Amino acid sequence: MKYSIGKTNRLLLEGLKIGFLLQVGSIGPICMLVFRLALSLPVSKLLIGVVGITLSDLIYTFLAVLSVSAMKKIQQYQRILDIIVGIVLVVFGVLFITTGNAVNYDTFGGHDVFLWLFGLNMANPITIVFIAGIFSLEMSKRDMNLKDASIFGFGFLMTTPIFMIIIIIIGKFAGTILPEIVVQILNIIMGIVLIFLGAKNIFFKKKSV
Repeated sequence: MKYSIGKTNRLLLEGLKIGFLLQVGSIGPICMLVFRLALSLPVSKLLIGVVGITLSDLIYTFLAVLSVSAMKKIQQYQRILDIIVGIVLVVFGVLFITTGNAVNYDTFGGHDVFLWLFGLNMANPITIVFIAGIFSLEMSKRDMNLKDASIFGFGFLMTTPIFMIIIIIIGKFAGTILPEIVVQILNIIMGIVLIFLGAKNIFFKKKSV
């Protein structure tokens, strides 16, 4: 059965709409990190990080399209992932408070921005909950077959790089117009928030059932 252009476009647009709603509704530590890194890292390096974030979303979206049960199995390890993400967030928070604008590409070993953001987003509870839960629910509500789900999933996935690039642009613009003292204060505020989120992940999250 051939797909009409109209149906393909409709599925893509529905995926984009749901994706953007989730992106806006799930703004969390990953967006904060990308925004903060945009203040000091070059765009080319940030885009490498965006590729890492998108790849991790792609993996989970692929699993959700193929098997909802596979995503549920991943959620069984949510407590371990919470602790890993929490530790990383605390490290980043301390780094932003103590070193401020000294955070640059060399801080990540010169080539590890991709790996840092890929790994953090893979373990990010928000990523797993929204893709395993809401994305899978949307597919179920629409009673999609594999091809429908693949087209819908592609539109859904495209929102990740688009949204991250918007965050980078905002961060670069803010870094250009904000006085140095404001950027330093922003470093401290974001560092405190990241430490709080990290501690919350480590000590106060209950295991999913």
